[in-house]
Amino acid sequence: MSNDVTTTGLWVEGVGTSVMWLALLLRAPSAIRSPQQRGLWIAVAAAAITMTLKRHFLVELADRDFHIYQAYVLATHLCGVLSAIIVMDFVLVTTDRPQREWLHLGSGLAIVCLIILGTRWNPGMNVHQSLGTGSDVFWLIVIGIHQAGNILCIAVCLRHWHKGGKSPLRTTMGLFGVGSCLAALFWVGCLIRLISDVSWVAPTLPFTMGVFCFSRAAVIAAPAFSAIRRAHRDARDFWRLWRLWRDLVSAVPWVALAPPRPRLLELLLPRGPWSLLVYRQVIEIRDAILVLRDYASPDPPFPGPDPMAAPDLSAADAAEMARWLAAARRAKNRGQGPRTRVVGLSALGGHDLVHETAFLVRVADAYSRRAPGGAVGHPAHRFPTGIR
Repeated sequence: MSNDVTTTGLWVEGVGTSVMWLALLLRAPSAIRSPQQRGLWIAVAAAAITMTLKRHFLVELADRDFHIYQAYVLATHLCGVLSAIIVMDFVLVTTDRPQREWLHLGSGLAIVCLIILGTRWNPGMNVHQSLGTGSDVFWLIVIGIHQAGNILCIAVCLRHWHKGGKSPLRTTMGLFGVGSCLAALFWVGCLIRLISDVSWVAPTLPFTMGVFCFSRAAVIAAPAFSAIRRAHRDARDFWRLWRLWRDLVSAVPWVALAPPRPRLLELLLPRGPWSLLVYRQVIEIRDAILVLRDYASPDPPFPGPDPMAAPDLSAADAAEMARWLAAARRAKNRGQGPRTRVVGLSALGGHDLVHETAFLVRVADAYSRRAPGGAVGHPAHRFPTGIR
């Protein structure tokens, strides 16, 4: 039973290591360019290298020669220690504590001690292999360095967690803190194995490190997830605004930077990032509205004093705006001239781009429901309409 649990735990550890490598490769281009992300990326990369070097098939290859195995084990432990040191340095930098000489000096002395002890006594790849071999001091130094880094990370992550509110930084620090807690539990288990010969601890250690790998991978990949979420939101807004944008631009073609292409083509082969395309849609819709207001009915379409100046408008306002735009567009396409009395619009749904985009998306939804294809009337100037 214990062997089955250990085998499953090693499988979880292997999958977690692979996921961590995938996250590192995904974030490598941006991390290399960004000094703020580079330290964390290097620390996680060192942890991934350490976890990879501990894989059973690599250990078996190195175990064919004693001297190679001894160097292999020492390199594995030094890589793990280096990862903990880099994490501590990264945390001190992010907390605006530039005085890190004590960390560099202490780390250098600890690494020298580990090299001396590791060449004199082979500590083995696992802590239970050192029982009675004289390498207990080696393991105590390794455990101490890792635990110092974990405690420091947990303290900093807790502080940022309470101050972060609902922000991506709070999520990232939370994931990083969870990983540090798991690593701390792993090294507590190693310490228990070092001082006592209990058998129930060993099968739990691979599970702990497997989940640790998943948490570190999530920390590295979190910015990519945010970028994917933003891209999905921009693509969704672009798709929903397209019909309103196309019809208004077809009525007022001179406001468009370029004639709209078919919607699916615009989405799959965009002429720039989707965020910029949405921004262009909003600007051109707004410019078209400023022209079409001269063709609106002289009767104000909105009750009360200019509700378009309100930062948060209701669905009824969006539906009324869609009705007004359809009527103004139809009047212009019939060749009707501008009116002397125009509808006053001091704002278009919000006090910033986010609120304005959200309101125009609701207007576009209401506009699309007014008639098949979303359009009302037949424009005098029509660009290629694409998919309906």
